[in-house]
Amino acid sequence: MGSPRSGTTFLSQMVNRFFDHHISRDNGTLLRFHGNLAHYEPLTDDGQLARLIHHLFQDHFFQTRLQARGMTLSEEALLARVQTRTYGGLIEAIFSAIAESHGKHHWGYKRASFARVEGRHVNDLFPDARFVHIIRDARDVVLSMRNTPKVLLERSWHFAAADWCDHVETGRRIGKALGPDRYFEVRYEDLMSDPVGLLTAVLRFAGGAEVEPRAARIEAELPTLVKAGNSEKWRRLMPPPALRQVERVAGPLLTELGYPVVNGTLAGASISAPEMAWLHMDRVARNLFTRNIPMMIRYRLEVLNGYRRAWFSRQPPVPKGGPAGQSGTSR
Repeated sequence: MGSPRSGTTFLSQMVNRFFDHHISRDNGTLLRFHGNLAHYEPLTDDGQLARLIHHLFQDHFFQTRLQARGMTLSEEALLARVQTRTYGGLIEAIFSAIAESHGKHHWGYKRASFARVEGRHVNDLFPDARFVHIIRDARDVVLSMRNTPKVLLERSWHFAAADWCDHVETGRRIGKALGPDRYFEVRYEDLMSDPVGLLTAVLRFAGGAEVEPRAARIEAELPTLVKAGNSEKWRRLMPPPALRQVERVAGPLLTELGYPVVNGTLAGASISAPEMAWLHMDRVARNLFTRNIPMMIRYRLEVLNGYRRAWFSRQPPVPKGGPAGQSGTSR
């Protein structure tokens, strides 16, 4: 888990390359369906679980982000694969199938907002999971959000900083509840400065088969894969007024995390109502003119379609053969 633009993608790619795990990601499909879960319960009812799976298969982003990346099971096969009749059990069935298609025995899930929005449900959904939380300097995160095209991210300095705080604070709160056996916090800057040491530590935390040979391979191959000079870009590229905006919002948390703050007297300063109104207008303008509008429209349409299916569609019959059958070996 981690804020967008914090290195979650790079860390996931390295896990997929070196570990006996495969990390899958979506663009919020499973989060959206979790929000409509009340319309599908109880999932112990075969018909309701089959209905939920049927609607997942109809979702555009489930097709393009999960089925196209290794989830090749049919609706019937996925229903048979779900061992624990919960939403977490369904997610495990999906991601373990993808992991197996990549020759891996363990699965993972990269979706930062899942922890942020559904934080109180994470342990209920994944009672045996281990969580790696990567944290990056808010100023580099916000700068990257601002400059990343074709992605639905915050574009304003103020609200991007608030988004970072929300992700980081929630992730750390989840970690405190889980304890050190199930939560491991790492820094993006450490991944850049000591990639072998940090990734090896993540490997030992995650476990799995052949840890030592995998650690040796990390040491041999990883240094050539790390992009140099990807930390503290904000010192060169962030305009001073923007830096003041970001540190006013994120400064207290940056200080708590040990990052040096330039505008210490502004950190945590209150914002007047007129200035907040201007910040909201700036946010709307930037989201309208710098976001990928076709993708945003398509995403919103899928949200509406999801509501329509959950609320109004009829329950399909349970496929022949029922829920019994295949069982997954991955975790």
